[in-house]
Amino acid sequence: MSMRRALAFSYAEKYGSYLLGMASTMIVSRLLGPADIGVFAVGMALVGIVAVIREFGVSTYLIQEADLSEERIRAAFTLTVGVGIGLAVVVALLSYPAGIFYADSKVTSVIAILALNFALTPFGSVSQALLTREMRFGTLTWIRLLQSLMLAVGAVGLAAAGLGPQSLAWAAVLATSVNGVVSMIVRPHAMRLTLSRPDLARVFAVGGPATAINIIDDLVTSMPELVLGRLQGLAAAGLFSRARGLSQMAHQLLARAAGPVFLAVFAERQREGEPLAPLYAKATACVIGIGWPALAMLGVLAEPVVRVLFGSDWLAVVPLLRWLSVVAAISLLTSGAHHLLLASGGARDVMVAKLVALPVHALCLLVGANFGVVWIAIAMVLSTGFASALLALAIRRRLGIGLRAQLAPAILSAPLTLASAAGSALALLIPLPGSSVHALVPLFAGGVAGAALALAALWAGSHPLRGEFARAAGQLLRSR
Repeated sequence: MSMRRALAFSYAEKYGSYLLGMASTMIVSRLLGPADIGVFAVGMALVGIVAVIREFGVSTYLIQEADLSEERIRAAFTLTVGVGIGLAVVVALLSYPAGIFYADSKVTSVIAILALNFALTPFGSVSQALLTREMRFGTLTWIRLLQSLMLAVGAVGLAAAGLGPQSLAWAAVLATSVNGVVSMIVRPHAMRLTLSRPDLARVFAVGGPATAINIIDDLVTSMPELVLGRLQGLAAAGLFSRARGLSQMAHQLLARAAGPVFLAVFAERQREGEPLAPLYAKATACVIGIGWPALAMLGVLAEPVVRVLFGSDWLAVVPLLRWLSVVAAISLLTSGAHHLLLASGGARDVMVAKLVALPVHALCLLVGANFGVVWIAIAMVLSTGFASALLALAIRRRLGIGLRAQLAPAILSAPLTLASAAGSALALLIPLPGSSVHALVPLFAGGVAGAALALAALWAGSHPLRGEFARAAGQLLRSR
């Protein structure tokens, strides 16, 4: 499968999953209040800290391994099952003290329910890693869309039934179960355990650094809700969770969707001895060429977006959303660095960069949280910029790509971003009504104007996206 086709499937999966998730979020936000959402957000944040350990970097190993045998697949499965069951027990035991720490028994029940996911995940993760290695992204797309559908339907149905924040946890368990069963049916493998030392050691050698990187990433992701839940209350954590969910739209739909494809393609190119720098530069330009204009529009139109999606009770999300959109824009610039360095043998470079950035991030969050929920978002702008700079330096050391070359995609994308922001700002001239339905007018007008000016700027410049769009349009015309 070609890289463009693989990306098309991956984006289809992410966009479909995001739309299903957004639809369920809109409904659930009207069934559950900020405190209930905060309980689930804190529970997910606590569980997320250890969630990345459950695979122990097995997916990265299975994708990168040059000589993958059946015995090595069994070794990978053995590790995921052992770690998954062990973590399920540990998380279940920690659920009670977590509820005491946050003075809410609902936190205990949410974490205990989510502990089941650790025991269920291994039965689908190996199959999905093998599908990724085989570039079968079409199959992965419909499997993950089915998982997202189960998650959305379960969350809405159980919340409407009155289960409160536990409804979201049970929906996650339901979705994980469906994902595992379907994955094993579509891509079966010998689900037998092994104690072969050489094969287990081989998985450990790759999985160790990859797991450390994922742990640090999850700590960074989980920290804001954990700090806010303790210092400012669970309602503040709920507000922050909603704002970050929206601001991460570009990362989820662009960078994270492209991540598995980039890792598979970079690893394949590395095995074939081809240079990675040109592909990385073009990929980064395309990701931020779409992501930055979208984030600019989101920041400008934050108030009508919140009114339409969540209702007027959530307007405190607006200033948070604007600052977190800046955070997301900074992250997008180095969103492919992780996969590039892993594919080129630089897992330790990524680990060191993230370890150095972690205490800076924690300090910024602790200082910001003492002044309020908005200040923690402002602090994240500083810490995210520092972390991105460290990754850029790691790329320069390992691959010789200078900082100026790494900033070239940002320079190319700046006119598109400014054009989209200017177009969206025109909608602010329209009086904003209090009704969620009437807020659709400025939202639609600003979105159309921003997208139109961004496309005009794209066509007038020399951005790589122009060629990709022209290619796609040509193929569409020829197919007709």
